[in-house]
Order: sequence, then C-alpha cells, then structure tokens
Amino acid sequence: MTIDENLDAGEQTGGEQTGGNARNQTLLTLAWFLGLTALFAGTAYYFVIEHGLRRYYVSMLMWTPALAALLTCKIRSVDLSALGWRWPAGRWVAAGYLLPVFYGAVAYVVIWGGGFGGLIDPKFAKEVSYFLGLANWSEGATIAFGILMFGTVGMIWHSATSLGEEIGWRGFLTPTLLRVLSFPLTSIAVGLLWALWHLPIIFWTKYNAGPSDLELQFLNYSLMTVGMSFILTYLRVRSDSLWPAVILHASHNIYVLTIMQPMTIQYKETWRYASEFGFILPLVTLAVGLYFWRRFEAEEKAAAT
Repeated sequence: MTIDENLDAGEQTGGEQTGGNARNQTLLTLAWFLGLTALFAGTAYYFVIEHGLRRYYVSMLMWTPALAALLTCKIRSVDLSALGWRWPAGRWVAAGYLLPVFYGAVAYVVIWGGGFGGLIDPKFAKEVSYFLGLANWSEGATIAFGILMFGTVGMIWHSATSLGEEIGWRGFLTPTLLRVLSFPLTSIAVGLLWALWHLPIIFWTKYNAGPSDLELQFLNYSLMTVGMSFILTYLRVRSDSLWPAVILHASHNIYVLTIMQPMTIQYKETWRYASEFGFILPLVTLAVGLYFWRRFEAEEKAAAT
C-alpha cells in the first residue's frame, strides 16, 4: 500500500470524502501533529535548556517528533504502515549514507583549502584517543581508526536518535504535506519547520558557533535544513521508506558534526564559514538539494510522457 493509500485508508473512516473535505481532514491531521510536536518539544526543551546538552535530554528531544507522529496516527486513525517502515533497496540506503560524506567533504575542502579553517586540530586526535582508549597510537592511526569506528559502530547510536526525528519529519510530515503541496513547497515547509524546531537549542544553549550573530547563524542553519529537506523528500518518495532519511541524518551527524567540524582548526573568523552555522556547508547542501529537486522534476516529466 502506498503512502497516499495508507493515509486515505486511515482518514476515510467517516465514509467517502469529497476533495475539499479530504484536504480539510489532511490539514486537521497536520494541526494535530504540529501541536503535539510543540507540546512534547517544549517539555524536552525545559530539561535541555535548564540542565544542558546532556545525551539523555538531547535524545529525549530528538524523539518528540516521533511521539507526536505516533499519537497523531492514533488520534486520526492513520495506519502506522504509512510512516514508511519497509526496508528499501540497497541503493537508497547507500545514498543515505554517502550523500553527507559527499556534501560535507565538498564544503570542508573549500573551508580547509580556502584557509577559512585549518587541518587537523590536534585536540581532535587527543579527544578520539581518549574516547577510544588509544593512548599509544600515532595521530594518523588514531584519526583513521576513529573515523572507521564512528562511521560504523557509531551509526547504531546516531540512527537510534535520528529515527526519533525522522519518524516525524519524513515518516509522517513529508508524505502528509505532499497531499496538499508540491515537491518543492513540501521540502521548503518541512525544512523550515525542522529549523524552527531547533531554534531554542540554537539561541538558548551552546548548540551554535558562539553567542555572536545568532540570527545569522539561524539563517545559515535554516538554509542547510531546507537543502537537506529537498534531498530527504526525494529519498522518501522514491524509496517509499523512512530508513534512507534515518541513515542520512545519522551519517550527517557523524561525518559533519563528529568528524569534519571537530578536526577543523578554529581561527578567529572560522565560525562564519564552517559548521552548520557558517555559510559554506548550508550553500553546498542547498545546491545538492536543488539538484535533487530538478532530478525529481525530470523523472516526473519523463514518466508522464
């Protein structure tokens, strides 16, 4: 059963619906999801803001979209299979894993090559050595082994936390919005909502590039989430599964946030260019996202003819 068929089956409990009524029912379903997400996230944010970016509080926060989606499905009688649980073909899993490696590498090659940040920060090797217990290893061997471990075993933890967000954003919200909006408008809307959900953690915790120009940092971050949203919408539609999105989200958190950014030497102005809050990674991600939009449009046109 496809995404639309599952949603229709869940929402048509009151008999045959007209087109206008079906749209109203979809909007009501969206309102439930957004309201519950705000409620659950607000509760989780109390702990994150008051007690810091501790792993358990952040994990709780990342699972609030999933809780909202699951409860909305219960309230609105939407079949849970509509969330996209099926495991997709291997090429979609590989795409989810490798795309962050690609756009992250492009962005950081520009950052390192352009002199906006240095390579490699000695603190990164020391932290990896401490974290993995590699006291007698050379710096190169430590970093290589760290990348291997983070990119494999680390996927277990990051996939578990990313799953909480992706059940909400790509499992539920994306296919629901696609019923009333086009591919690009859905991608933009989900990307902006995704960024807005992060706003408190950016403005009122240390999840940022420092206290300066937080509005600019949030703008850059929003460009990145919109770019990622185009990619993730494409993967969600073409694979009919939420798992490529989970894998991509986890891979992004590993390769960009755990490897590429920490290994970058921070100069005085590096924050303006690097990380999710500088402008280079968001622009690269947005460019990749727009490519997937154009690819989707070309595929739809070819299918129609």
